Amino acid sequence: MRIVVAMDSFKGSLTSVEANRAVCRALAGHDVIEVPISDGGEGFLDAWLLTHPHAETITQDVMSLDGTMRQARYGWLELTREAVIEVAEASGLTLVDTLDPWRYSSYGTGLQIKHALKSGATRITVGLGGSATVDGGKGLLEALGVRFFDEFGQIIGPFPHQLEHVAQVDWTGLLPEARHVEWRIASDVTNPLLGQDGAAAVFGPQKGLAPEDVVRYDELLATYARCFERDLATRPGSGAAGGIGFALYQLGGRYVSGIEEVIRWSNLEEKLRTTDWLITGEGRFDAQSLHGKAPYGLACLAHAYGVPTLVFAGQSELIAVPDVGIQAVFPIVSRVMMLEEAMQQAAPLLTDAVSRAFRLIDKDA
Repeated sequence: MRIVVAMDSFKGSLTSVEANRAVCRALAGHDVIEVPISDGGEGFLDAWLLTHPHAETITQDVMSLDGTMRQARYGWLELTREAVIEVAEASGLTLVDTLDPWRYSSYGTGLQIKHALKSGATRITVGLGGSATVDGGKGLLEALGVRFFDEFGQIIGPFPHQLEHVAQVDWTGLLPEARHVEWRIASDVTNPLLGQDGAAAVFGPQKGLAPEDVVRYDELLATYARCFERDLATRPGSGAAGGIGFALYQLGGRYVSGIEEVIRWSNLEEKLRTTDWLITGEGRFDAQSLHGKAPYGLACLAHAYGVPTLVFAGQSELIAVPDVGIQAVFPIVSRVMMLEEAMQQAAPLLTDAVSRAFRLIDKDA
């Protein structure tokens, strides 16, 4: 059988590429096509690099989150002068053991963008998702030369971000190159910056914001947003990556669907025309997954070509979603175990789950 394997990441356990490989180990004897998947968050850069053979990986030292130096990657294609930057590389949740949205800055991601601009980039795509920051993109803008002042006219630095003290924004120091580049915001998160669906309310708690602080933090973001001449806080995705989407809109960014970009890069639609099965999945597949998450979107696409889908997930509340061709949803955990053990053993658990499913499918074929 011809099988397309397009797994999303299992956050904290497996990247998309690692999950794909774990599935493929169970499919010996089949014609398997691997497609890396990301919705703009974790794995977005690797998906681009794997589908652009002439691209190169640029690695640099950046000041990340709390000012600590670390290495971060971005993608560069010399032929088109294009850079692809994944926010999680320099500003990601996986980089820290302790969450602190009141302090962490997106400055490191800005330094990556600055490097790309100085290298002559004419188009920069920023994949949003997996960030540890809720700084409204302040740090990113600071790395590009934008300055922020408090009510006393004193300049505010990026570490900690001190978003609560911002009273004025000065664009005069913005890198000239930033005004002559095509900015693309890649995400499948359409949340605005503010309100009940905004960065603080929806994503703040995931990044360590205490429930009792959500309303206050949302008010701080609102005050911060009012310091900008352009009111862009309601744009789709302005609340993504802790408000980095808002900052990129201020630079002239255009929103694009992360998963649609990845599908286009991999030529997935053409592959599905001659496929018998699609295998996809993620760490947790539940009702929330049916609202724009990558596996659901992939299943819908496969269904349009008459291709059935199997979903494998670390946890799942669903059995199947026949309306979009998801024939079955398989939780990969096969025995009682602690969450930490399940995350550590995700790859062999995934391989075993796929093996069990395809022993039945092969028998019936």
